[in-house]
Amino acid sequence: MMDNLSSFRHILVIEDQKARRIVALEEASYSVGRESTNDIVIYEQVVSRRHATIVRVRLSPRLDTYSYRIIDGDLEGNRSTNGLLINGKLQQSHNLKHGDVVIFGPKAKVSYYIISTALDIDLFNPLDPEQFEVGEETVMETMIADDNNNSTLINEESLQARDRNDLIRLASFPELSPNPIIEIDFTGNLTYLNPAARIKFQSIEQEKLKHPILAGLLSELHNIQGNLLLREVVIGSEIFEQYVHYLSEHQLIRSYLFDITARKQAEKRLEYRAFYDTLTDLPNRNYFDENLEIALVKAKNNNNLMAVVFLDLDCFKNINDSLGHKVGDQLLKSFAQRLSSCVRNNDIISRWGGDEFTVLLPQINSPEDTINLAQRILEDLKQPFEVAGHQLYVKTSIGIAIYPQDGEDGETLLKNADAALYRAKERGRNHYRFYSSTMTSKASLLLKLENLLYQALEEESLSLHYQPQLNLTNNKVSGMEALLRWYHPEFGNVSPLKLIPLAEKTDLIIPISLWVLKTACLQNKAWQKRGFSPIPIAVNLSPKQFQQPNLVDIVAQVLEDTALEPHLLDLEITETAMMQNIDSSRETLQNLRELGVQVSLDDFGTGYSSLGYLQKFPVTTLKIDQSFIQTLQANSGNTAIISAIIALGQSFDLRVIAEGVETLQQLELLQGLNCREIQGFWFSRPLKPTDATTLLSQV
Repeated sequence: MMDNLSSFRHILVIEDQKARRIVALEEASYSVGRESTNDIVIYEQVVSRRHATIVRVRLSPRLDTYSYRIIDGDLEGNRSTNGLLINGKLQQSHNLKHGDVVIFGPKAKVSYYIISTALDIDLFNPLDPEQFEVGEETVMETMIADDNNNSTLINEESLQARDRNDLIRLASFPELSPNPIIEIDFTGNLTYLNPAARIKFQSIEQEKLKHPILAGLLSELHNIQGNLLLREVVIGSEIFEQYVHYLSEHQLIRSYLFDITARKQAEKRLEYRAFYDTLTDLPNRNYFDENLEIALVKAKNNNNLMAVVFLDLDCFKNINDSLGHKVGDQLLKSFAQRLSSCVRNNDIISRWGGDEFTVLLPQINSPEDTINLAQRILEDLKQPFEVAGHQLYVKTSIGIAIYPQDGEDGETLLKNADAALYRAKERGRNHYRFYSSTMTSKASLLLKLENLLYQALEEESLSLHYQPQLNLTNNKVSGMEALLRWYHPEFGNVSPLKLIPLAEKTDLIIPISLWVLKTACLQNKAWQKRGFSPIPIAVNLSPKQFQQPNLVDIVAQVLEDTALEPHLLDLEITETAMMQNIDSSRETLQNLRELGVQVSLDDFGTGYSSLGYLQKFPVTTLKIDQSFIQTLQANSGNTAIISAIIALGQSFDLRVIAEGVETLQQLELLQGLNCREIQGFWFSRPLKPTDATTLLSQV
């Protein structure tokens, strides 16, 4: 604490087993302890002989500015036995501040104050309680006094000249309070400042009623109800709560001030967290919901259209899982900034949660306005995001609901915009869709199927069918592909086109994929025990499963549990899944190959199909996508594509399997292109385990 010698004095109020007394600090240093030779003696058995040292410290080159520091032990480095407990914390040294309390023992403490030199120490003297009629109020605690000091009054009238009521008032002032206390009379003259007020508001005596603390107090004199006024005062970056008491009997206005800056800042932070997302700085769903209700009221009153837009990032989870949450968080922040640049000034964007965002268009002229917004967003996302050294191409799916046709309340509009979002995903992502009433029934069906799928996994009512792969050179089964099936009594056989996306959309895809992997390996091992020639079993890996960081460990554990040789397991992965993170995919595939597992590139020809990628990824098999086979005709363009894929695979010494072969004509054309392996209905549909076993026994 920096102080001016001419304005303030430093005092210690000592309370121990002997008495309560005051010491005015004026010397450069003081020894404190139990022995009588100390400058300040503390009467308490647990206090050390030389317990502490108080030294004056000059805090600036000016000779009239200083503070006091208390040090544990003496100046020779000898520490006390019990240490110094200052404001509840053990400390070796501490720069004393107004109001500090130092505990020396159970019955010994010292309090430090800075008081105005205008304060007469007589105010700390013992007062005869019979002199004053103060009821239940305590006037002042007993203290030992110094002499020859001035009055605490601004006008410096002597204490002896004060009448009894003035003495009571002065004695009740908490001169030792760390909070500012200020008093003026009804004409605006300053009559009292405690030390805390002098230190805090150094210009108040010059500015007087122009100072923010005093401004307006006189004008409120006849306006307040009762005698108390509470207000907040802002001075620079600080905020004070001011309790103003109008004491008509004494013609005085007394103010008690409390610094509430920290509290206000905390309230502001809490309010921000209540309505804003701390990661993206966008409004959160609470803010969005409130403004949606306001917009609905205005739309109803003004009979205008409005819209709710729901969107999320396609494949964000894969980025988050493979590159880490820091990269994912930075991507969300960058996406939020781009999204903000696409909307109008009065539109409201919020981060709904995770990678989901909503946009409120409180007034639109027609649905075309939402189409323009969706197209701006999709166009803006064509440019990649640069995040932590990674170039990320991000796509989004967008669902749109219009008021009043798609809902007349906020909950319905949000639900229908969400349904439209998922319909956009079904179309292949990176699209926008408007809500239609048919979506609700389909969404309800999907929700029901999702719940039933959970039950199916728990009750083990899922099954695998096996589709054989035929080697055309020797007419033998060269492998089996395991395909997931689900039969439900109410819905019958659920199409794989619904089942797989449904599992992908939920967290079930991971446990389901693990069940498929283990079941297929057990089945292959069972065929070997029956004496059949060993053939590889192919299992499709979902994109989510492929992005698991512990995938290789999972595969290794399944092989160990089922005792299947690694080269008899063929994991099928799509080009799209591998391309989501090239470096991570290459490392995973390399580790799988080192394990001995075969790797097939599924649906080859529909994605990147780059020669460079075949060099990078250690795959063992190419599977020609069935879309090329289904339109295969003599002299067609697909014939050239298939021929090129077969030649490419053979040049890399890879197996090449044509999927979806259904007719004799397709078979003959493929044989003419030197295709050696096929899979499809022409040879066999997917078979139940018993039927697959029968087939293997026949061929």
